[in-house]
Amino acid sequence: MTGAEKAIREQGGGGERYASATMLERRKRILAVTRELVAEQGIDGFSINALCRRAEVAKQTLYNAFGTKGELIAAAILDYFEDYESHIPYRSATGTLNRLIERMVAIGTRNLAIPNYIKAITGFYFSASANPELRATLHDIFSGIQAPYVESLVASSSLHPWVEGGRLIDSLDEQRMLTAAKWARGDISDEHFVDSLVMGVLTILLGVSRGKERENILAVVTDIHEMTATSYVASLPDSVGSHVPASYDGPELTGKRRLK
Repeated sequence: MTGAEKAIREQGGGGERYASATMLERRKRILAVTRELVAEQGIDGFSINALCRRAEVAKQTLYNAFGTKGELIAAAILDYFEDYESHIPYRSATGTLNRLIERMVAIGTRNLAIPNYIKAITGFYFSASANPELRATLHDIFSGIQAPYVESLVASSSLHPWVEGGRLIDSLDEQRMLTAAKWARGDISDEHFVDSLVMGVLTILLGVSRGKERENILAVVTDIHEMTATSYVASLPDSVGSHVPASYDGPELTGKRRLK
């Protein structure tokens, strides 16, 4: 790797910036092909040799840039997640229930277009033989969806005394992944997937919350039951001044099913 090609890591502004456009393009290609292979072969069946052939990159280049196979897969998943997350047209403030629902609806809708990829992720998540380090990394990525709201519940003493915030975050993560796994194997229809995702999380939150916030959750559950989660999000007022196009569906992932 030449000096001009070395990555310049800068804090803020959305992550790493690269000194070479060629390096950046190669990194994007490697991560995109990694996601393609995960969708095709699953995480356990993922092959570095297949990646090298398809992405036309040397094996040593991969290890120099990403480290282990697990770190490469985690980087590919995180890249897709963060890119999509940055384009969600949020209407509600961070740490609110509505923000959590917006995030679940947006990500759930995106997942409808990439069933094979989601099947591979959930299959690995619940596998007894999964690499523990990679599983922990994926858990950290996905649990961030509900963490801000749970932290706000803890700060406002809106949880029952027997509820521990970290464990609640884990439980909500497990509930979402279980719903996604059931959808990926055909037990939940496309039509009901997003509502099942949202209502599963809200049902847990109803059981662990108290006071005014529980009343708020119950009111939202009633509204979603009557109008669907997608319609509920569409009805929210814009309190954060979002200007991101709602049609964005994330970085390219070959083989994904487009919504009509």
